[in-house]
Amino acid sequence: MTDGRKERNVVASLKEQRIANETVVLDGTDFTSCEFENCRMVYRGGELPRLQHCHFLRCSWHLEEAAQRSMQFLRSIYHSGPGGRDLVEQTLRNIRLS
Repeated sequence: MTDGRKERNVVASLKEQRIANETVVLDGTDFTSCEFENCRMVYRGGELPRLQHCHFLRCSWHLEEAAQRSMQFLRSIYHSGPGGRDLVEQTLRNIRLS
């Protein structure tokens, strides 16, 4: 990685791990009671990760690949006009209520 962090791409379960200064690919991994410090957290749009009782300190969150394309799609709907803007806003309200 250009930012000097190594990349962790584990499709498994991690419990009570302390991870620092890494790029963590979230797809398909269960994290329970883990601590992340100064990590680059990446979701690529694959199998949903599970994050339970985790703590994050100075981490950044990134969407890549399919997840990034989904965000670009929502952005294009939002900027398509009032109907698109309403659709995206309602989607976000539904997320907040879930």
